[in-house]
Amino acid sequence: MIKKQLESSDKFIDHFPQVYKSPKKVNKYLLNKSNHIEGFILKAFKKFGLHKDYVIYANGGFGRQEIYPSSDIDLSIVKKNNKVSNYDNLEKFIATLWDLGFPVGHSVRTLKDIKRISKEDPKEYTSYLTRRALLTDKKLDKDINHALKNIWTKKKFYKIKQEEQKERYKSFYSTQYNLEPDLKESPGSLRDFQTALWILQHCFGLSNIEAIKKSRLFGNEIENVVKAYDFIKTLRYITNSISGRNRLTFEVQVEIADKANIIEATRKRSVEKLMQRFYENASHLSYFNNLVFQTFAEENTFAFKRKFGDYYIKGEKIGINESIDIRSRKDLILDIFITIGNHKKITGIDTSTISMLKKHLNLINSDYKKNLIYANQFLEIFRSKYNLSSILKLMKNIGIIQKYIPEFGEVMGQMQFDLFHVYTVDEHTFKVVRNMRQMKINYKEEFKLEFELINRIPKIEILYLAGLFHDLGKGKGGDHSKIGAKTSFDFAKKIGLSKADADLISWLVLHHLDMSSISQKKDISDEQTIDEFSKTVNSTEKLDYLYLLTVNDIRATNPALWNGWKHGLLRDLFLLTRSKLNKEPVKTVKEISKDRKENAIRHFKRPDDKKIIENYFKLFEDSFFTKNNLDKLMWQGELILKYKNSLTIIGCRKCFDNLLEIFIKTENFDGLFLKLVEVLEMSGLEVINANISTSTNKTVASNTFISKFSHHDRQLNNSEIQELTKKINDNFFNFSRKKDKTIKKKKKIKSFNQLLKISNIEEKRKKRNFLTIETSDSPGLLIKIAKVLHENGTSIYSARINTLGDRVEDTFEIEDMTLSSVSQRKIEKISNSLKEII
Repeated sequence: MIKKQLESSDKFIDHFPQVYKSPKKVNKYLLNKSNHIEGFILKAFKKFGLHKDYVIYANGGFGRQEIYPSSDIDLSIVKKNNKVSNYDNLEKFIATLWDLGFPVGHSVRTLKDIKRISKEDPKEYTSYLTRRALLTDKKLDKDINHALKNIWTKKKFYKIKQEEQKERYKSFYSTQYNLEPDLKESPGSLRDFQTALWILQHCFGLSNIEAIKKSRLFGNEIENVVKAYDFIKTLRYITNSISGRNRLTFEVQVEIADKANIIEATRKRSVEKLMQRFYENASHLSYFNNLVFQTFAEENTFAFKRKFGDYYIKGEKIGINESIDIRSRKDLILDIFITIGNHKKITGIDTSTISMLKKHLNLINSDYKKNLIYANQFLEIFRSKYNLSSILKLMKNIGIIQKYIPEFGEVMGQMQFDLFHVYTVDEHTFKVVRNMRQMKINYKEEFKLEFELINRIPKIEILYLAGLFHDLGKGKGGDHSKIGAKTSFDFAKKIGLSKADADLISWLVLHHLDMSSISQKKDISDEQTIDEFSKTVNSTEKLDYLYLLTVNDIRATNPALWNGWKHGLLRDLFLLTRSKLNKEPVKTVKEISKDRKENAIRHFKRPDDKKIIENYFKLFEDSFFTKNNLDKLMWQGELILKYKNSLTIIGCRKCFDNLLEIFIKTENFDGLFLKLVEVLEMSGLEVINANISTSTNKTVASNTFISKFSHHDRQLNNSEIQELTKKINDNFFNFSRKKDKTIKKKKKIKSFNQLLKISNIEEKRKKRNFLTIETSDSPGLLIKIAKVLHENGTSIYSARINTLGDRVEDTFEIEDMTLSSVSQRKIEKISNSLKEII
């Protein structure tokens, strides 16, 4: 087909290294492709004699002469008069284009149709507004322009484009810093620039780049923005060539970096350098888009411009008085943000002042950074009553934060290759601070404890600064917690904080991963775990800050990963540690066991029922009762009484909103855990946590799983839970292990694969081992691990199945079949077996 011949002859991939270095060269390929296609279209159009009765326009990307390998060809065919009735040749024309391999989207309309549909659909209006004539009639073209006139006022058009953009942004978490961006539609993508051009054409009368260059409002910006647009176009062209899609996936990123011949640096891989360049250019497009929208809004806001000290206020925006020379009033660079933070009704800075601040960023030099007056101003921003998140984002967009804190500039646009962060380091950092801010000012029942704590800590700015610095060490390479601890201490001292405050910020950055790691990998019902963590923390004040930092850090990594179970683990770790630090009377394991048993038995009224539950509880050690709180024990008791004549009892209930708690009591046998995880997978469930308790006589096993559905996370109603319970029962009793077969792994390019990491900690006191397995997630992974552990003669006491996006950190508490800890030799054998199958 002609289309394939065009693609094979354009040699773009062969010349990509040169285009990557000089992105404006992409326009030659886009134009050549457009011109070739246009030639075929016009030839066919005339061949069928359509030029006598119709005119033809190019729309969309074809109208812009930007045709990518996967682009559709949008055509608008307009009747010259209403008398045309024979459409045979028109149908043949369209069929011919499809036969040539061109994916055509077309419309055939009259002038009246255009006017009607342009009134009904603003997207159609935009299409006709930006059309490019392939073959036209001057009179008809003039009539179309006249028909479009005054259909959408400037204000209505602006409003509609604003709403369209908001809806588009929702699909991408409203940020240009997604790790696998859509080059056409994501925030900061090509569509942002195109939308800005539509506003400029319709609302400002600037219909081309040359006119924009001459504009007082946008002339200074357009050159850099066009360069950014060319770079994103280059990425879209190569991405289309490789995958046929617009999404810059991890796999495609690696391939592009390789084809571009990007030289790797000591601290950054070639793909990181590629993506940092992408995010830098995306931020230019995003900034320009916002500038255009904001400029129109300012010019069409009916508000008085009133003086406000060194500033003026117009509507909700603030600006520096035009008579002030910023070079002699450097204090205003940060003071304007303090002013915004102290006034609820001021939400931003006007465009002229933003442009002026960007132009004078060089004022933030080494002398400026050493000045304690400006340092105190920077600190004061973090005490803002209002708009802190917006202020920080605005400071970044202007370039102030990265000028004042160079380490922040190093992580801007830096990807995180752990496969569970969905944002770049800088975007994640801002989301952490935003979460803190929202938690402080907006009460939510879910965060009742956190709301109390964040409004009780003595210095909120310490928490914000810890949030700002906690990941900045990632720009240096190495252990980011240690690097960040030193960087944050030095910065805190530089801006005049006391040594005690600087030490606290540094300590928080150093230990910001501790609570997450302990709560998800260790048994927090074990007194020794709490003892060790209490010694690390050493004060309730540090604990309060660390807990708040941890909760907001995890919530800002990936919206899909935060759940009530993780929240509950963190909260329990916090409360247990606080009790320890406050030297509250701590009950022994035996006392906890005795209290919970007695209270659970007391819940049941009939003497016979009490006896059955008491006999059941006698089967287990005291540790069973520290793992299961009173609510769990009563629930289990109710199930045991309901099915008291059954050897196997299975129950299921909702927990933590959209998660499920599954209780399975059955006869104990070698390989039980393997069977259970296979049964749950057959039932469509993904295991998050597992507690396995075996009776003292080794005949009965009580197993509790926290699970979720593998393919959705919605809440189930009661009838659905009953159906699920029946399904688990059926799969358990009718279980037949399938023959081993190769499970197809998710395709994950090697540069993004998590290397298999296996660590073993022997717990001599308990005579058990904590085996942690970190790797990329893949179908059937838990079953593979359970099978290896079973085949090597180990029993699983508990399991923490921690899935973090496409990465897993699974921790298994295991013991040898001889009821002792697993030997180093056997651990090595297990590790080798896992390496072979994962």
